[in-house]
Amino acid sequence: MQQIIGAAAQFPTVIFTSALVVVLGFWFLVLLGRARARDFDADAPALTEVFGGLPVAVAAFVVTVCGWLVSLTGLVVLERTDVTGFGAAAARVALLALSTFVAWSVTHGLAAPLSRQFSGERRPSQGDLADATPFDPGSPSARS
Repeated sequence: MQQIIGAAAQFPTVIFTSALVVVLGFWFLVLLGRARARDFDADAPALTEVFGGLPVAVAAFVVTVCGWLVSLTGLVVLERTDVTGFGAAAARVALLALSTFVAWSVTHGLAAPLSRQFSGERRPSQGDLADATPFDPGSPSARS
């Protein structure tokens, strides 16, 4: 367990670890009802289209978790080898590139099946967020 915690705090896994904390914080807000899964779709419409209608928050979650798992696994394996110096640094940079590529590929592959789960939800348009009014959970429009 100590080795996994140590690996999660080292480069390149620490990049995905910090992103994972942010993503889990967002999903905690969704559970509390303070955010919705499609809140970022209007901000990144190109990503919504790339992933076939999958909400950007879901795609970011899948990319982050897959990247974190690949990076963590690769770093634990890399630490068991006796590579040091420039070789270890190059291997870590390659691991970052590999884990990002694998995470993006897995997310793109899962986009079609996952987007069917969210097909019944209404997607926000650019006009929904363009008026820049703050969200008020107590307002009559938020209750509907």
